[in-house]
Amino acid sequence: MSEFDKYALEYQSMHAQNVKASGYEPAFFDEYKVKEIHRKLKIYGRDKEHVHILNFGCGIGKSEPLLRKYFPSSSIIGADVSQDSLDMAKSANKDVSGIQWELLSETGAIPFSDTFDVIFIANVFHHIPHSEHIRILKDLKNHLRPGGMIFMFEHNPWNPITVRTIKDCPFDIDAVLLPPSYSEHIYKESGFSIRKRTFTLFFPAFVGFLRPLEPMLGFLPFGAQYYYEAQV
Repeated sequence: MSEFDKYALEYQSMHAQNVKASGYEPAFFDEYKVKEIHRKLKIYGRDKEHVHILNFGCGIGKSEPLLRKYFPSSSIIGADVSQDSLDMAKSANKDVSGIQWELLSETGAIPFSDTFDVIFIANVFHHIPHSEHIRILKDLKNHLRPGGMIFMFEHNPWNPITVRTIKDCPFDIDAVLLPPSYSEHIYKESGFSIRKRTFTLFFPAFVGFLRPLEPMLGFLPFGAQYYYEAQV
């Protein structure tokens, strides 16, 4: 049984309580990540393409309807090590078309042969033992098509509010946050070419009117989260 099976039913309520101080609902954080991927693909002129997307570590399937919204012609696979989470994801998304659900092995290995244009990883690697990171990234690289891109989002351990939030979160009890320099290292060791590192989530809800400034602040290491975009 996956460690996350025991949190599947309570994940949404625990997450809402955990991020309450930010003034945002959990759905806000789900959507910002997908919007960032869409924003980057639009910059590269690829936002209108049919893309095959893997959501690696999809959990209870909160991102899949957003991926369908922002990439309406895409095909999407949500994959996770937790069968209970996948069962909830299937139920919650039964009316969302073009979604396939796959159970990963307990080691995170991908048991299917698809290759992808976009691989999306939302705050997953801090739950995986460091000794497994490079192996999993190499496996993901083998499932990425030429010219495909991988986007890995992680919490920023340089942000003290983020560190406190993670410490107080029940389903993050095993989390070991990844410094940006470490994420860059494992990408390079796995054979990826890094395009960019971007910091995000600078403003809580009470100053949310400042959020349009965030794309200009992505180089500053103060955001609550960060992500790397990379290619083979």
